[in-house]
Amino acid sequence: MDAERQRQAYERTHDPARVLALSDGVVAIIITLLVLEIQVPELTEGKTLQGAIEEIRPSFFAFLISFVVVAIAWAGHRDLFAHVRRTDSPLVWLNILYLLPLSIIPFGASLIARYETEPVALRLYGLLLVAVAATRLWIFLYATTRPHLLYESVDARSRRAGLLLIVVPMALYVIAVIVAEVAPRVSWSIYAGVPALYLVAIWRVRHAAPPGSAEADFT
Repeated sequence: MDAERQRQAYERTHDPARVLALSDGVVAIIITLLVLEIQVPELTEGKTLQGAIEEIRPSFFAFLISFVVVAIAWAGHRDLFAHVRRTDSPLVWLNILYLLPLSIIPFGASLIARYETEPVALRLYGLLLVAVAATRLWIFLYATTRPHLLYESVDARSRRAGLLLIVVPMALYVIAVIVAEVAPRVSWSIYAGVPALYLVAIWRVRHAAPPGSAEADFT
């Protein structure tokens, strides 16, 4: 009986449900903060509505890019935790660390919306995206190399695909940070293009995956 109570206590304290609840709540708040940055422009004397809308164009594009970045981060987190049966202390804290740069994305989006060609703003935004990718990589490696935390082990092919989907965007973001000083428009283009490239890549990975593999269910 004592052994059964200990088993139940262990399952309760290592249940990933609260980790997922916290993560989903934080992501919901991040998306809300992102959209709040887009404000209806005011018409002053001599200004047309078209001109006013043109002024908020950077804010709108920064919102779109950041929204997709956050959506991809959430989807990747969902895919990973679909395999996680139980957590441990390092995984809980890695998850909190993962949420840290994600929660600063609204600030980064506001920064590039207001200073869209400023190298400092572009570098800071890029460093945030690199941090999101790096913490995602860390939590992915930690969870997938500990079979006792999973329902079943992730196969090698799916693990390689998951790593590439994290590492390649991270490398492109590093390039965007490096070129921000000399080619801010190129940096902007990378930030805009990587989410689209990611969505195409994950579509190809999913459709090329063998039936029953983890990568077949990538979001």
